[in-house]
Amino acid sequence: MAEQRHLPRAPITEGLVDFRVEAPTGLTVDQLIASIAERGNFGYTAKGPIVRSEFGFSPDARQARASSTSIGIRLHSTDERYVALLSIEGFTFSRLEPYQSWEDLLREARPLWDGYVQCLGPGSITRIATRYINNLRLPSADLEQFLVMLPRIPEGLPEAMSGFLQRYVLHDSEAEATVLLTQALPEASPGPPVPVILDIDVFRPMRFPIHEEATWQYLERLRVLKNRVFFKCLTERAVELYE
Repeated sequence: MAEQRHLPRAPITEGLVDFRVEAPTGLTVDQLIASIAERGNFGYTAKGPIVRSEFGFSPDARQARASSTSIGIRLHSTDERYVALLSIEGFTFSRLEPYQSWEDLLREARPLWDGYVQCLGPGSITRIATRYINNLRLPSADLEQFLVMLPRIPEGLPEAMSGFLQRYVLHDSEAEATVLLTQALPEASPGPPVPVILDIDVFRPMRFPIHEEATWQYLERLRVLKNRVFFKCLTERAVELYE
């Protein structure tokens, strides 16, 4: 396990904050999108609707059914580095690579959150989360040099591995939060870099006030937990790659 510190070249491909909300009764998606448009999309560019897809079967299970419903709008910054998903269900704000810092992410996110709240008028936040997706791009397929949690192949099975997927659901009593930790090699690489994905999703379902600073302070606690998980998953050799 590695010691925690600032990494100037962190392997983050996407970092985001997410709030699920309790929307007011009677507000339609079209009304929300129109209200956002009246505010100039907060200086962002509208890229299209957010669609929720649903699948099911007929009562006799003989025929599959599918439907899709628009629930909000997707906005991009002019440089395509920030993405905002604004819907009647919640607010998601992402920074794509090259990632800068947590402070920059929140500095950009908070004005859009304030505008979103004015347009939607939610009663409360019902779930708060931060998620970071890392592509480690390791210089060698010798994973033991870099990963603490190694995929283990039982003795007697074929030893050549072209991919793996590990998923853990962890509960932290201090932050009263849940961690969805995913480590994966999507596909074999003919050579370095080896694209191991480390996906850390930290969240808590709970009612939070819309306007109080305590909500953002708790989000900071989730970020601290996310950082702890990241460094616990990697060796010092791995972390040195991003300094």
